[in-house]
Amino acid sequence: MADNHLGEFLRARRERVSPSAVGLATIGHRRTPGLRREEVAARAGISIDYLIRLERGRDRHPSPAVVDTLADALGLDDDGRTHLAELADPRSGEAVALRTTASEPIRTMIDSWPNPTIVANGILDLIAANVPGERLHHGIGLQVGDNMARALFLDPGAREIYLGFDDVAAEVVGNLRSLSATSGVHPELTDLVGELSVASDHFARLWARGEVRGKSDGVKVIAHPEHGRLDLRWSTLHVAGAPGEMIVTYSAEAGSESARILAGLGAPGSPPRSAHRHHPG
Repeated sequence: MADNHLGEFLRARRERVSPSAVGLATIGHRRTPGLRREEVAARAGISIDYLIRLERGRDRHPSPAVVDTLADALGLDDDGRTHLAELADPRSGEAVALRTTASEPIRTMIDSWPNPTIVANGILDLIAANVPGERLHHGIGLQVGDNMARALFLDPGAREIYLGFDDVAAEVVGNLRSLSATSGVHPELTDLVGELSVASDHFARLWARGEVRGKSDGVKVIAHPEHGRLDLRWSTLHVAGAPGEMIVTYSAEAGSESARILAGLGAPGSPPRSAHRHHPG
């Protein structure tokens, strides 16, 4: 992945739009998947030359009005529209330093919370966790310092741990693409996407789809080696002053077995942390 995030995103999304979905006739063989450049340009009310400049990175900052018409032409949802606007913002090229550890105030805050909580940076490195958060990951091979996307796609045991693996994988890739706008042009992000695209065909296919998923909240079902099935809901708080940095806290339905297990993770005498399982790559 080069640093032309805007152009790469426009191409990826253009190739994902079915002509029939936007009312275009499909007569004969189309060499280009999705929409042709001239079709997108016509729908957006811009010239083909301008669209080519955007896709090739010769113009990286279209106006808000052009961003809106392109989003309409490509049928982007709210996350996709937000991502496109962030990519077009001149500030998106300014790399923000990636933290490798959470700040002391953040660590103090999450340590006071009873729910399992972790902190991730703009490329999904796990940079902090409270005690219940550490214990939640006991046995599944994740600890502070690991990259969550790398662990998901390169650890052969991940498919057994994350029930609904394909949905989790699509969510993580969508999160990573969303973070690519707020993190700026990071060599670490470029290297991570390149590494995973080579090492995992599944990742490469998902990245090429260009889908964006803002990390806000959702559900996750884990087949935990120690605790059995855990039906979890996660919620995200974004850290002001640290673009891309996220606090993720886990909960479960009140009165459920999963809630009982989560409550026990913070109790004295809970199992110690497991040995870190090696992740390929």
